[in-house]
Amino acid sequence: MNLRTVIEKLQHERQIFHSEDDLKFALAVCIKELYATLELRLEVPLNIVMKSINSGEQSFRAIVDIVVLDYENRKAYPIEIKYKTKCLHTSYDNENYELRNHGALDVGRYSFRKDIYRLENVESKDFDIEKGYLLILTNDKSYVNDNTNQKRNVDRHFSFHDGAEISREYLGWNYEHTDPTKYYTDLTIPLAPPLRRHWTLSKELSYKLDLKKNYQIFWRNYSTISGGNKNANEFYYCLIEVER
Repeated sequence: MNLRTVIEKLQHERQIFHSEDDLKFALAVCIKELYATLELRLEVPLNIVMKSINSGEQSFRAIVDIVVLDYENRKAYPIEIKYKTKCLHTSYDNENYELRNHGALDVGRYSFRKDIYRLENVESKDFDIEKGYLLILTNDKSYVNDNTNQKRNVDRHFSFHDGAEISREYLGWNYEHTDPTKYYTDLTIPLAPPLRRHWTLSKELSYKLDLKKNYQIFWRNYSTISGGNKNANEFYYCLIEVER
């Protein structure tokens, strides 16, 4: 299965999507049209072990957006989808679209790395997972542009801007500019007033995401939509192939 070919087909059929679920369904339909012998499943729970800074290793069921099944060869291809949008109200092909502003770029960048980790480590009892894919589509250029290192943001180690390399080594959140008199950033030290726990220490944001290899990031143009917010009418996509 060549997912790049699937995306090229999707580009001709859909230029914009209402939501992540809309994109997910449209991509699944394209895969089935191009590869009729393959089976598809949505929202599939698969086994995974993750290392939490809070409580060590944890085994649980992770929901994967799409799993493509090759029954003949007993192989499975998990696909994670992200659709990160800026506010855009427009009409395309006689259909109205009202995209909301997701924001939270720091969490979005962390979650991108977490999805790569999940694709490297999810397991199936019934199929051999040969490779996986991570696809992000966005009209928010903040993901595409290199803007975290200059400001030394808390999420600077998670940037996946065009031309970046995602390192296999997990560097974690960058607390360089975090006020130590206000926020608690080290779980090994007992919490004491008046410090508040930094939001990056929440359960979903405190996994240790060491990867098996480095990943080079390249963004490509997906579509340009006329009308609406001129700062949000260009869509870009990044596709990561995760070898197992």
